[in-house]
Amino acid sequence: MRIWPAAIAFAIIAGLPCAAQPAPDRADIVVAQIDDLGTPFALKANLYLPGTRGPAPLLLYIHGKGGSTNDPRDLVVQRVLAAMRARGIAVARIDYRRSGRMPQMLFDTKAYIRFFRAHAAEYHIDPARIGIWGVSRGGNLAAMLAVTGDVKALEGTIGGNGGQSSMLQASVIESPLTDMFLSSDEKAASMFGDYLGTNAQDSAAIVAAYRKHDTASPHWKDVERIQQVNPLNYVGKASPPALIACGGLDPSNIVLNCTAMFDKYIEKGAPASYYALSTGTHVRVGTDIEKACADWLAERLAVNPPPIFPEEPRRP
Repeated sequence: MRIWPAAIAFAIIAGLPCAAQPAPDRADIVVAQIDDLGTPFALKANLYLPGTRGPAPLLLYIHGKGGSTNDPRDLVVQRVLAAMRARGIAVARIDYRRSGRMPQMLFDTKAYIRFFRAHAAEYHIDPARIGIWGVSRGGNLAAMLAVTGDVKALEGTIGGNGGQSSMLQASVIESPLTDMFLSSDEKAASMFGDYLGTNAQDSAAIVAAYRKHDTASPHWKDVERIQQVNPLNYVGKASPPALIACGGLDPSNIVLNCTAMFDKYIEKGAPASYYALSTGTHVRVGTDIEKACADWLAERLAVNPPPIFPEEPRRP
């Protein structure tokens, strides 16, 4: 029997609507212009500064699939913005291509890290204190970013600034997939259409080749492409601290993926925490865990955390 560490929290989702989002201090910062399967796409960031003196730590927030850098439907970021700015931490809402191709999406997000390090003085950012908070597909990207900052083959050249590091000091990884082959065959196959550009028949064949470890299959090369963007394959003892968070009722097999990631950190002896809300669903981990994530980030980025996240009434 596993005895879970004290890092795991259990609470009730309050579900109260958030206050309106503040206007960014710097809007639509263009980091790169890319081609997304024939469609021009601008990688932009919206930057929110804390109003403190001196260079501020920076948190990059990555939305889930279907969102954007200014999506008003994203309620999580409203609380993240309030929590981080109150703790003296700047927040940049960042973006990635809509096609879902990997590792191209990872290259998109690494471009932001290098960009803000290269332009740290201009934006009053401390380049030595950069963290990330990603949710859903953004959580998958956050998981990859957390463990591949020193993997040259997964750096990419988008946006330039090749002399800058994409290493992070801390990562909050919320409701992610960390290994698509841990999901059901149907769920795994549905993701390959985005990641690899395969059709349903090919995706099913990729899953079958993996399950049978059929290295002679013509689809084994696609198995290897998926393994290339599997965060579990890159966790090492020197991996920066990570906090993994999920809801126990998530319908997308997220709990299994989160547990596997946490177990890999334990196996490698790397620092990680795992917070779970027993009644939570997808990207609904509750304000208790959100506050704990904010406190954890503030500590890792060396900022004194004041209290935030007021108590909200419980659901009847």
